[in-house]
Amino acid sequence: MMLQRMRNLFSLFIVLFLFSCTDHIEVPDISPSVNHVEMEAEGGIQQIDFTSAEWKIERIENVKSDSRIFGDIYSQENERVSENVLLKLEGEGKLDAIWPNKGFSIVRSGQDKLGISLMENSSGEEFGFRVILSSVSGESTITVSQKASQGYEFKQITYYVGDGDGDSLYWKRGTTLKLTVPNSQEMEFTPIGGVDPTSSYIFSSSSPDAFVWIKSDSVEVKLPAHFQDGQIYYAEDMGIYTEYLQSELSEFTNLKETITAPAGYSEFRSEYEMRRRILSYMLVLTNNRTGEEKEIEGKINQLSPTGEYKIISED
Repeated sequence: MMLQRMRNLFSLFIVLFLFSCTDHIEVPDISPSVNHVEMEAEGGIQQIDFTSAEWKIERIENVKSDSRIFGDIYSQENERVSENVLLKLEGEGKLDAIWPNKGFSIVRSGQDKLGISLMENSSGEEFGFRVILSSVSGESTITVSQKASQGYEFKQITYYVGDGDGDSLYWKRGTTLKLTVPNSQEMEFTPIGGVDPTSSYIFSSSSPDAFVWIKSDSVEVKLPAHFQDGQIYYAEDMGIYTEYLQSELSEFTNLKETITAPAGYSEFRSEYEMRRRILSYMLVLTNNRTGEEKEIEGKINQLSPTGEYKIISED
């Protein structure tokens, strides 16, 4: 009887032991190969591996505060599924948070792999964020920090005839002169004048950091004067490399024409020819930290009178 009781107690102990072990099965922790990513201002890519695939990107926070970060969410097939939303990711896909002067992309290309890609940081201050990962076992954080850029120096600019470049001509209405005189007389008339008798130019580029490195009035560059057979010739005067429209009086602004006004009322107007010129450019900058060169492509749009005009008498 005693032996049977001991056997029953032993069996009960075994059952309780097995139940206890089953109830406390350990779930693998989130264990990224890297918990802190630090990059230079020029940006780059950091690949991170995991021993477990049972996790998700719960949220992304700003380092300077607990504020969440907004951006776009893409599927595994790189199709955008959400725009300007709080960033999180259940499985494979991509998160984008891109601003004009900094930004990042996070790609989960496999269940146990994560890639963090940083754009160049031209914001003038350090940049950072936290990637909060979660699973049934808890949370884990990957902290990303990026240094501020030390800036660039202008090296050179080169112009060339690219796709869609060239000259186009059109006529523009100029000065209007209304007269009432007792006798016929000669008068001076400025045909290339009026409201906007200027030459102008503006630089543009699809590169997000084409102008952030250079103050609007700090770098003088050569400007195209004309081109022929693919050869570009330059003006004697220098211009400013800037994204803002630059204007100056045309060389034809003070050109004068003598007209003969008849007795009584008369009205004259002028039309003058304008040239719109578009050329491509390659800007080369030198990184103050690394000494490496950075190339930026764009367009220059120039507008100026050709000097051709006609005076029309309004009968």
